[in-house]
Amino acid sequence: MLQVSGTGLLLLSSFGAIHRKRLAAGERYVVDTGHLVAWEGTTQYTLRKAAAGFFRSMVSGEGVVAEFSGPGEILIQTRNLAALAGLLKPFFPTQSGGGGGGGFNINLGG
Repeated sequence: MLQVSGTGLLLLSSFGAIHRKRLAAGERYVVDTGHLVAWEGTTQYTLRKAAAGFFRSMVSGEGVVAEFSGPGEILIQTRNLAALAGLLKPFFPTQSGGGGGGGFNINLGG
């Protein structure tokens, strides 16, 4: 985590679009940590497992979430790195597992 303060322009990068979520005083919002981009320093948060119990957290595909409490603002990305990699994987060449040749196969999704 990187803390930034001061005045001026701050450029951010994300996987997908960035959505702004404004929280009213006392309002709560839960976000998968893989989707977090930034949040105001005044916004309170706690980290916890997404599901009760280790097994359920692993099966659900989510590990840790952040629960925010307003007032404050959160910036959330529409994709996380794992989702983006999974989306792009079919378009990358794969090495064939056959005994001969060892060339590449390209799946163009068709």
